[in-house]
Amino acid sequence: MVKKAENARERFESAAYALFQDHGYAETTVPQIAAKAGLTERTFYRYFSDKREVMFWRADAHRSAIMKEIMNAPVGLHPLDVVAGSFSAIAPFIDGHRPIVKLRQSLISAYVELHERELMKLHNLALAIDSGLQQRGIQPSFSRVLAEIGAAVFKVALQNWRADEAKSGFVHHVQAASREFQAGLHKVAG
Repeated sequence: MVKKAENARERFESAAYALFQDHGYAETTVPQIAAKAGLTERTFYRYFSDKREVMFWRADAHRSAIMKEIMNAPVGLHPLDVVAGSFSAIAPFIDGHRPIVKLRQSLISAYVELHERELMKLHNLALAIDSGLQQRGIQPSFSRVLAEIGAAVFKVALQNWRADEAKSGFVHHVQAASREFQAGLHKVAG
């Protein structure tokens, strides 16, 4: 029987980011990550297919938390406000892990393989948002447009959060990106 290592994913994640910071993403190997985490390489491969996945393993839990917020949002809110508000579910993680999230985003910008994986994560986020909005009764084509806009708001908010020297919270940047988008729509329509 295989004994599970306690907090293995978190240990591998912490070790990987420390090594990425010190040595760079490309130069860091799975054996180095495993050694720094105090675990075996074999244990690493029980949890991750490669070192890239260390940076994306939380996506499913984050997407689930966002979906839950969409489903629990008050009736009567504009669907775009529902979507923007749902991102508050993961704001404590993003704000609470600022150095790691900022490093993660800079690595994603620097490496095509990570950028491609991030785009897939955003695509899956949009699919989840679309599903949640449809469950709230939004028509499919409108929910799909809103989901894509929501994923774009998320992406822009994260970029602005990363660049923010004042260190405003992620929710602040989500709200700002959403307001800017809505104001731009009204301006064009007006």
